[in-house]
Amino acid sequence: MKKIKILLALGIAVCFTACIQIDEEVELKSDGSGKMKVHSDMGKMFEMLKGFASEEEMAKEGMGREMDTTILMKDLVDTATNMTAENKALLRNGVLNLKMNMKNNVFLLDMAYPFSNLADANKLYTAMNQGGMMGNVFKGLNPAAGGGEGESDGLGKIGNMYDVKLSNGEYSRTLNKTRYDSVMNDPKVQESKGMMAMMGDMSMNLTVKLPRPAKTVSNPKATLSGDKKTVYLKNDLLIALDSPKNMEIVIRY
Repeated sequence: MKKIKILLALGIAVCFTACIQIDEEVELKSDGSGKMKVHSDMGKMFEMLKGFASEEEMAKEGMGREMDTTILMKDLVDTATNMTAENKALLRNGVLNLKMNMKNNVFLLDMAYPFSNLADANKLYTAMNQGGMMGNVFKGLNPAAGGGEGESDGLGKIGNMYDVKLSNGEYSRTLNKTRYDSVMNDPKVQESKGMMAMMGDMSMNLTVKLPRPAKTVSNPKATLSGDKKTVYLKNDLLIALDSPKNMEIVIRY
């Protein structure tokens, strides 16, 4: 367990400063239950790091091991010391999968969190916005994995720039100006933006799966599946940082 904690802390710390691809998916069912998934692909980080450090040096930092590990979040949140009981309950049923292979430039982090009703879904999003949900979890395991009390570092805040609200018949995602300013004023974000410009294409994507066809979709850049039950909104990560309203959306169904 100790080895897993160290490697996960390393993975989250890298994710906070240089996520390359962020894919968020929300699945809504007719009874109000559903699942939220977040996929982060940081493989390009290995490509970049190899330009500054040898594979041997990176291996000494714990990145040399090939991993494909699935972890139940209850094993982590139960030992976190800086989370409320309600937030622990929201996260306990989550599952995290980490794949890491430095030789093949593979670094994938997948998180999935089920919810039983829309009220719990909204609470889950609120928990995420309270300084970075995953940052709080991993600070409870290793203080080096997160920033100061109640906040995550760097680009780990990107997913927290928006207020997400779910109700029967509507999904809305709107920019929270205060949290956006916090992201853009973070020195680590500015440092990361410089690195990101050298890494080529990066994306920040949203997929919303609905229990019935969408009636209206506010963002003209969004696309729909043939049955109108799935809404896709794709954006370049750097553009999302500079023009965050491009990722705002209200879906009525």
